[in-house]
Amino acid sequence: MKDLIEKINSTFLKRTEDLSLQREIWTDIANQFRPDINQYRTARPSTLIARETGDMGLAVLWIVETMLIRPILKDISLAANITEDISRILSSVDTTSICALANSESAADPVICRVDNEDIILSGEKKFITAGENANLIIVTCRRPDEDKVSGVALVERGTLPENSLIDLKLKIFRSVNHAKLSFADFRADRGIIPELDPSALRRSLKKWSLIERALIMESFISLLIYAEKLFASKDITIPKSEELMVFQDLQTESVNKQLDEALYGKMIETKNADAAGIFSIIKIFKEKFSEHNERFSDEERIKLSDLSLFDNLKG
Repeated sequence: MKDLIEKINSTFLKRTEDLSLQREIWTDIANQFRPDINQYRTARPSTLIARETGDMGLAVLWIVETMLIRPILKDISLAANITEDISRILSSVDTTSICALANSESAADPVICRVDNEDIILSGEKKFITAGENANLIIVTCRRPDEDKVSGVALVERGTLPENSLIDLKLKIFRSVNHAKLSFADFRADRGIIPELDPSALRRSLKKWSLIERALIMESFISLLIYAEKLFASKDITIPKSEELMVFQDLQTESVNKQLDEALYGKMIETKNADAAGIFSIIKIFKEKFSEHNERFSDEERIKLSDLSLFDNLKG
């Protein structure tokens, strides 16, 4: 573990610009911390990565791959009428595969799926796709022309996408992991990449695992604040109320554990996250101190601390 932490830290700056290094570090992490939801019910590598390295982008990638993508793929495999094409695609996903979910979209340009004999035609745009340009497989949610809700998914292999359809968003947060948008302009593909799913069951799966993803991101973000508090202290910058962070961490971890149980064994997720208002009040103090003492930090530290604005960016 010590060697992995050292590699995460030593490659951080290069990984903000190098997709191949991003893939390499994911392979290292996946081999050490297998992306299997059942192995991390009470303690998670995502919190460790954020707390020990400040690499929030990498923590989020582990969350997305382990607690969002693979559970959704499992739901698809259990619910769908598995064709030969779908079986081949699902079986190609192994421990170190990078997969992406393309679900977020604007109401003005949702991804529409039209059927043309044995083909499908996709049009529209998806945004904020974690590891989009590094993904082996992209799960693209879509709907029919006359529908106002997502009703299906297309399992699109990266190599089949048209050139320049994935565009780097160049986010100011999560800099160590690529985030992209995906634009379709009458993209034609084999109809076999769309599994037969009950639309309502699909929407429940997407909502359930997205709630888990958000809960774990909050848990890791609190770990980032713990990392930041230690960094600030090393520069003689005091953060008032920082002693509350461990309390919030314990509360959020307890909440995540309960939510995971509800997701795996219950019908719906009822447990709420830790007090967001209390956490946001501490975030405000961190951001003010960071702005006040910005010149004390290195370029690498500034990039990591830019993730203090995570929730501002998500609101935008």
